[in-house]
Amino acid sequence: MTTDYVQLSDLEKLKLLKEHSFQAHFASLSTQCWCMHCEKQFDGYSVRVWKGGGQLWLECGTPECDGSPIDWSPYPWWNGRHPATRAARKLERLQRAKGDSLGSEPGGFAA
Repeated sequence: MTTDYVQLSDLEKLKLLKEHSFQAHFASLSTQCWCMHCEKQFDGYSVRVWKGGGQLWLECGTPECDGSPIDWSPYPWWNGRHPATRAARKLERLQRAKGDSLGSEPGGFAA
C-alpha cells in the first residue's frame, strides 16, 4: 500500500496545522515542535500531508516517522534533561512567579 501524499499551499497547510494540532501551536510554518515518536524537532514546512478515506492527515516532518499531531509538543517534555525542556520549564516557573507577584491569591484566583 502506498501513501497518497498531497501538496498544499502554505496557507492551506498552516490552516490545517492550526486546526489539528493539540499541544504544538503553529503560528507559522517555521514554528518548531517536537515529536514524541521519533524524539526529533521539525517545522511546519516539513510536515507531510496525505489523503485517505476522503480526509487529509498530517504526519511528522521527520523522514520515516509517522507521528501525528497528538504526538507533537512545543518541547520534549518526556526528557527532563533536554535543554529545550529545561528552558521551557524555567519560563513556566518565571511566568507563574510573575503572576503570583501581580496580586493573585493562593490557589491561582485573583482577588
